[in-house]
Amino acid sequence: MAKFDDFKNFEKDGWEERASTYGNWAVTSQIVPIAVEALNLSSDDYVLELASGPGYGTSEISKKTKNVLGTDFAESMVQEAKNLFPALKFEQADAENLQFEDNSFDKVFCTFGVLHFAHPDKALSEVRRVLKDKGIFVFTVWAPVEESPFFGVLADVISQLGSFDVGLPQGPPIDDFSDKKRASVKLSAQGLSMINFRTEDNVFDTGASPSQMPTLYREVGVRSQGLLDAQDTKKLPEIEAELVSRFRKFEEEGTVKMPFPYKIVTAQKI
Repeated sequence: MAKFDDFKNFEKDGWEERASTYGNWAVTSQIVPIAVEALNLSSDDYVLELASGPGYGTSEISKKTKNVLGTDFAESMVQEAKNLFPALKFEQADAENLQFEDNSFDKVFCTFGVLHFAHPDKALSEVRRVLKDKGIFVFTVWAPVEESPFFGVLADVISQLGSFDVGLPQGPPIDDFSDKKRASVKLSAQGLSMINFRTEDNVFDTGASPSQMPTLYREVGVRSQGLLDAQDTKKLPEIEAELVSRFRKFEEEGTVKMPFPYKIVTAQKI
């Protein structure tokens, strides 16, 4: 079995389960329009979205060009997107093994999917292959854990009260693409040249109250659910209570509003 294949299956199974809940996470839908702007779209562009999930990115892109296709490796996500946006095109596809001809798209778009690819180098190679000459790839990744309260709080609580050694499948380094130098090296190795790397520091409304945060972690993240659910059952109530307590300081008008720093990366086919 190839390295990280267990992780790939773990991720796929997890996203198959989240089709009906992930789209409710307000943060992602707030980010999509900002990220799509980086594509600098024209009405003639042919665009492929990878890891399109419930379809918000494809929908936003369709406001500028009708030549857009959303793809996701989770069949249930594809069906959810079709249900939400029946006029748009979605199909199941593996970003690491795309079935499109070479030089098929002017632009490729991916919001936070790179973080979930078991073999991101394969996905980048496929992006380059399907892009036309000088084609553009725009993707987003979360800022490193130490810069992000949402991910940092979970990591800190687990470190103090639980354990990370709970048997989850090992995946590639989660922060490779949130570091400018490392992201540039990774892109260059696959024939893509970084032309922009910027940080967005907006404060977003999660749409959840502090008491709902343990549930939110399970609904929007495969690894976060796996990490929580694998904790010692005797310790889990204390862990969840501490999460609720930590997020109370971010509560405004009943919901958690907090910084969600992320990176928008733009690269061009060399």
